[in-house]
Amino acid sequence: MTTLDKIIDNFSQQIKASGIISIDDIPNIDLYMDQVTTFMDKALGRYKRYEDDKILTKTMINNYTKAKIFPPPLKKKYTPTHLMLLIMIYHLKAVLSIRDIGILFQPILSVKSTEEQDDFIRSIYKGFTKLQLIIQQNMQSSTEGIQSNINPTKDILDEYQEEKSKKILLVLLLAIRANAEKQLAERALDSYF
Repeated sequence: MTTLDKIIDNFSQQIKASGIISIDDIPNIDLYMDQVTTFMDKALGRYKRYEDDKILTKTMINNYTKAKIFPPPLKKKYTPTHLMLLIMIYHLKAVLSIRDIGILFQPILSVKSTEEQDDFIRSIYKGFTKLQLIIQQNMQSSTEGIQSNINPTKDILDEYQEEKSKKILLVLLLAIRANAEKQLAERALDSYF
């Protein structure tokens, strides 16, 4: 087995092992900042390239709030929908600028009713996790040399009637795909050099 084959096999195994954070995995209670960073470290720790990499810090979260890409906490507590946004931001920030993430999230954050905003975020997050699963399966299939002519991502996008939801999910899909390819490139780089 060549070094490249080992890298691809190792990446394929990691894809199989990496879980997607479903809505059911997110605490259904409001959390303080320290609890948020602890949850994010545990939930997203498998995406670290190096052991000392930070997933999200208090400063990062505060900067997202100042940049208006993330709503402020409610009485110093973060809701489950805050966590969903943070998970998406984490995946997006490897590919998009903070400004671009703000543009992407503007339709979400401009919803005035808290209940409607929460429903919108949950809907987008469900689509996000479905897209993550499909990209993981496609990456695993491609690393194993299996090609497929079906396009399940189109089916997921077609589930959404509202045009702005489709547009947000398309950007999320492309960012997930780019991030997965970036991680594979980093693994190859780390193994070769």
